[in-house]
Amino acid sequence: MITQQHYEASVHYNGIILLSAYLQRQYVYRTIQVRLNGASEEPLNKVKNMLEHTELMLNIFEESKDLMEGQRNKLKSFADEVALLMQNYIKEEPDFKERLAVVGSTLYSEQLMNNGIIKLGYIFKQNIGKDFPARVKFYEERTKVIDVMVQLVSEGKEIEKGMQDILNKWYDGIAIQKKGIMEDLSKINEMLDFKAE
Repeated sequence: MITQQHYEASVHYNGIILLSAYLQRQYVYRTIQVRLNGASEEPLNKVKNMLEHTELMLNIFEESKDLMEGQRNKLKSFADEVALLMQNYIKEEPDFKERLAVVGSTLYSEQLMNNGIIKLGYIFKQNIGKDFPARVKFYEERTKVIDVMVQLVSEGKEIEKGMQDILNKWYDGIAIQKKGIMEDLSKINEMLDFKAE
């Protein structure tokens, strides 16, 4: 039987995973921007710092299954910051490098979220179904494609038309989720504040 405390902890854990996924999204996005466009490293370093702190708190939470008030407040401040960063994530008429950064960061983010849900099922002994484990290979393959494309572009090489078309299709699928992204982000603090009644 799942206790209220156990259920509450699983909701908190899910909130931390969701936050981690969005921080990962920003981290990969900023990394690609630095690599391909020579963007400033300051935002990248800020996101990296938040991601590392969140991962540390996630590891502690996996052992304690308890979120201390100071940790909760820190995670909520990170959630607020990442929400601000995500407001300009989907741009009007992005060039190929921008599309590559958005698609790559989305895939890495979704991979982290997927793996986090699998771990949540294991830690909290919840049945997560077969879809999440089945997606592991899918994300491994797609992130490898992104890595190759980023490497080619960084070397000044041309991406073949077929691959550009695939990337554009993936990007269009992400761009239509813009409203959903912001709604998703608003759920993080709700999950972190969740109290089982």
